Amino acid sequence: MLPIRGSLYYVDKSFDAKRIEKELDAQKAAGFDLLWINGPLLHPDYPREAAAFDPIEVIMREAAYRKMTVYLEVMAREDWHEHWDLSVDLPESRAILEHLSAKYNRYASMAGYYLGNEIYVVEGREREYCLALWKEVAEWCRELTPGCRVVLSPFFVTDRREVLGYPYAEPSVYESFWNDIFREVTLDSLLLQDSGAEHGAFFDLDEREPYFAAVRRACVANGVELWGNVELAEIAVANYEELKAFRGELGANGPGFQDARWIQVPIAKLEAKMALASRYCSQLVSWGYQQFVSPCSGKTGARPYERQFRKLNKMAAASQAGK
Repeated sequence: MLPIRGSLYYVDKSFDAKRIEKELDAQKAAGFDLLWINGPLLHPDYPREAAAFDPIEVIMREAAYRKMTVYLEVMAREDWHEHWDLSVDLPESRAILEHLSAKYNRYASMAGYYLGNEIYVVEGREREYCLALWKEVAEWCRELTPGCRVVLSPFFVTDRREVLGYPYAEPSVYESFWNDIFREVTLDSLLLQDSGAEHGAFFDLDEREPYFAAVRRACVANGVELWGNVELAEIAVANYEELKAFRGELGANGPGFQDARWIQVPIAKLEAKMALASRYCSQLVSWGYQQFVSPCSGKTGARPYERQFRKLNKMAAASQAGK
């Protein structure tokens, strides 16, 4: 079984040097050597003073000191999926890349870019948007940061009755979709989210596995690495109807991560999720460490869960030693 190498890390201006050092030390102790960063500070138009403290720069420096690598998100705007507008999003993406490469290429921790458009199977105008955006931005990434890697973290949808409103597609359609994308877009790794857009505690491993198998076939056929994005948190609801009620009008996270229904994935279940992803993926990463496991998270149960997670991840790393 593969260990989890790192986690998505949201950064805003509330971060100071002490918190960053504490967070990265905790991640290193958990066995992480990789993080990818999102948040408003990555956008060049974010309001900042000329001499202001830059949390991203501190992360890049501290990550290099700890022999960790960093991927920086490129995403024109949070609500891109409500517009599908290349005339705005392509120049915005270029501006972001020029800003990030100019500021952070000099750090040894700089590994590449994360295209933040998390998506599933889409058709028509929406597919054309993704194809055109990813193709152009991936080329710009390599132009501005030679030798970098470009990654994307899509999700799948198991909700056959479309209770949550996402169009459903069979796993075979995912294989076809990604084959079409990979013929046009040069990506290094696809980080497949193992809980999709749903995050519900009620859907099981048997429902997830066909998507890993289908996406892996597309990745292998096109020379793309498949990584598993094994999420550390889920929503404790019994079915899609309860999940829809939990979300209400508030979006996929519902009332927020401090809501008691957002829980850490039980360790035995997490181990099974890691084992499943390991059968199809060359690396494992995650989402949820910052919000649910980190010493800085403030989430109920984070401290004992962190100890259990470290033990599990070290066991997984030991199982790979010498292979």
